[in-house]
Amino acid sequence: MTAPLRRLLCLFLMLGGLAQCRSPASRPRPARQTLDLAASRWAARDGKVLPFTRWASPAHAPRAVLICIHGLSGAASDFWPIGESLPRDGFAVYGLQLRGQGNDPDPSRRGDIRSRKQWLDDLEDFTALVQRRHPGRPVFWYGESLGALIAVHAAAQKNFLAPPQGIILGSPVVALRPNLQLNRLKNFALRALLHFLPGQRISLESLGNAEVQVTSHTTHRDQMQHTAHYVPTFTLRLFAEIEQLIKQAPAAAARLQIPLLILYTPHDPLVSQQAVENFYAHIPSPSKSKAFFPQSYHLILHDSERDRALLIVRRWLETQTPKP
Repeated sequence: MTAPLRRLLCLFLMLGGLAQCRSPASRPRPARQTLDLAASRWAARDGKVLPFTRWASPAHAPRAVLICIHGLSGAASDFWPIGESLPRDGFAVYGLQLRGQGNDPDPSRRGDIRSRKQWLDDLEDFTALVQRRHPGRPVFWYGESLGALIAVHAAAQKNFLAPPQGIILGSPVVALRPNLQLNRLKNFALRALLHFLPGQRISLESLGNAEVQVTSHTTHRDQMQHTAHYVPTFTLRLFAEIEQLIKQAPAAAARLQIPLLILYTPHDPLVSQQAVENFYAHIPSPSKSKAFFPQSYHLILHDSERDRALLIVRRWLETQTPKP
């Protein structure tokens, strides 16, 4: 594997995806799904039990609910800045733990996903359960990185069981920087490997340098050394599913009609400022806004402009929801 290809895969291991494969058909929905607040567990449509994070609820009925969706190599607990600040302003905050990541109860499934539709189904099911828990209250999504892509595609679906009132996208990887594009030969070689070995796992260590800047003061390696949810290897199949989310993001954006807020930065190692602005320009929603963070990197909520980001998120939610 050449050095440029190793660097590209290394970035994707941390924040994005690659390649192409076919998604299986959706599984039928079971008769009953559950949300266990005491155990912080919930049951998905295929019977899989997954954890979630719930921060202290407001003293009274919340004015709205925010569900957070983390990125690759992330966890629901990464949204603690939001979880520790918004409940005091009257918002209930939940963190959805993505299957196939470090907190997946099945260790053999960590670093793998059969289909990107499993992520979309999980978000739909979890949102429906949270809505049932808070009847009559508007529900919003905050997706970061990969989570932002999942939120975009889910919100763009027709006949979605539990649509959100609006979505917030933090550092959405809607297109790759030009220096990360593969030439035809490398692209062919990688897709051939995917075809024959979709479950092949690649470790971060085998790919070399992991010193990619994710905040103004930390690298991805720094972050992973202090996280219990670190995933050491990922499958080519997982990269394939994320690539499709990236490729189809413009088409999904063209179907978004709900309120939307985007948080972005010029220092993201995967997506350029211009790519995010182009993506934003093609969203037809009559109620959309964007916030630019010139000194931050990919993880805006953990960078030097965190307080400003939290203020913008709170004010945006307040404009979208009446006081109870």
